[in-house]
Amino acid sequence: MLSQLNPLLNINVRPASDDDVFIMAQLFYSTRSDFYQLGLPQVTVDMLLQQQYQLQQMSYKNQFPNVMDYILCRQAQIIGKLTLEVKPEYLWLVDLVIAPDTRSKGVGTAVLEALKQDAKGRQVPIYLSVAIDNPRAKALYYQQGFTIQGVTDTHESMQWQYRT
Repeated sequence: MLSQLNPLLNINVRPASDDDVFIMAQLFYSTRSDFYQLGLPQVTVDMLLQQQYQLQQMSYKNQFPNVMDYILCRQAQIIGKLTLEVKPEYLWLVDLVIAPDTRSKGVGTAVLEALKQDAKGRQVPIYLSVAIDNPRAKALYYQQGFTIQGVTDTHESMQWQYRT
């Protein structure tokens, strides 16, 4: 499905393994830089981030029982993580994290384009939920044709619908 995302960007995808737990946690931590600005001791911030990551993973498994984690690579370098649930009636983009030094270089666009191609082949929509306070991600999703389906206090539910 996503084995070679974009030959121009040389991005490959592989299923995550137990060996990837540390790097997946590090990618999660990279999205929570605000924790480091709380003025708390480093050990406290590290503990809070670890707990937040574990809670996120448990929540994903509860909400999406068939969820799969994938590692995005460029040559031997890990550049991101994709968490996806594939059902006969939809694809659900549960999480997409790009490494900080790789952001704004077309990786997110390439991932979404590959997912959209797969969804077209299956003739199914793609769903996702994005934090309201994540303007960069929301801009990417809007650019890729996702539309808002619902709003809560913290997140926007979005959908991309294939066109025949």
